Amino acid sequence: MDKKRIITGLTIAVVLSIAMLLVPAGNIAVLLGLLAICGLATREVYALMQRAELLASEKMGITCGLLFVAMTWLTAKYPCPIFSGDDMLWSLLLIILMVIFLRLFGYTDARQALRNALGTLFGFLYVAFFWSFFVRLYMAGGNDAPGLTAFYLLLVVKWGDGGAYFIGSRFGKHKMCPRISPKKSWEGLFGGILFSCVVGVLWWHFANGMLGPYKFSLVHALILGVLLPIIGTVSDLVESLFKRAVDIKDSGAIAHGLGGMLDMIDSLLFTAPFMYIYIKFFLR
Repeated sequence: MDKKRIITGLTIAVVLSIAMLLVPAGNIAVLLGLLAICGLATREVYALMQRAELLASEKMGITCGLLFVAMTWLTAKYPCPIFSGDDMLWSLLLIILMVIFLRLFGYTDARQALRNALGTLFGFLYVAFFWSFFVRLYMAGGNDAPGLTAFYLLLVVKWGDGGAYFIGSRFGKHKMCPRISPKKSWEGLFGGILFSCVVGVLWWHFANGMLGPYKFSLVHALILGVLLPIIGTVSDLVESLFKRAVDIKDSGAIAHGLGGMLDMIDSLLFTAPFMYIYIKFFLR
């Protein structure tokens, strides 16, 4: 086990936890932090694509992604009395998609134009669109409250990651997907589920059955404790597949042992939309 990696991860976790618990969701610092994470991760995705010789308009993709994430935060903070936030966001998404495909006409080579549009669209959807659901969860409790719903997701998913790393490194014998991620094991996944369930139950107990503004039962805590680490593992494997395709270990080098920004949030990119959908269907 990499002790320096563990210390670095714990330090980042403590600082991030303090910030998320003390700073109101409507504070401009929250928006800047969410945008910085999105921008860095999107840039790393386009860097991976460039290594694979896949064309994309990096500047356009990053700009569109930052605009969409910023609008997600703004529509939550400043509700429009005429149009709903979702209506405005879906309209913006439609405009972004149209703009990306309109750039097809700027190329003389039709094949190159199509590849560029698809590459740009992929980077935008994979990071910014998925990340916007984390922003939605962050703002779920209102402008003056901390982002407890997003904090819950972060705790459950990252403790699940930590549990999978701890159990897998010690007891992992049965490889889950050696072609993509040789170190991941089924023992590690079960360890991650165990850690996530414990964190979820503790949250349910100490938060009096509240998940930010939502009520959730012990059953929901256990269901999410099982599903979130599974979906997080799938999300992590998707990013591992991208890195395997271009033969690199990390998407960047922001922190020792933790890789780049994309490596840090990869498990959140699938779990945040899932958590948002789960809340919409099952929690009130």
